[in-house]
Amino acid sequence: MSVSNECRKGDSIYIIESFISKVVLDHDKCIDLSKSKTLNVGDSVIYLDWSLKSVGDNLFYIIEYRDQYGEELEATETYFVSEEVWNNLQRYFEEHNQPYGAR
Repeated sequence: MSVSNECRKGDSIYIIESFISKVVLDHDKCIDLSKSKTLNVGDSVIYLDWSLKSVGDNLFYIIEYRDQYGEELEATETYFVSEEVWNNLQRYFEEHNQPYGAR
């Protein structure tokens, strides 16, 4: 399920947890949600590359991607899955979301 190991530049990758992809601050330096960009579960972006980022004692895999507006951004790998994994998840939930006894 590791996007950094399974994907190549230009592949579609999918969001599995909503997050603010680009934070915009207002004049009081508070997050302005109306101007910030959010990616939601199921949104697709284009994989560009990965890198490692150290924050304190923690090391994070960072995914670099291009959003639907052509902007290049980055976020921690845990928000993304490959297209193959996304399709398998969709299939699983479609099959298991049947009324009891209809399976």
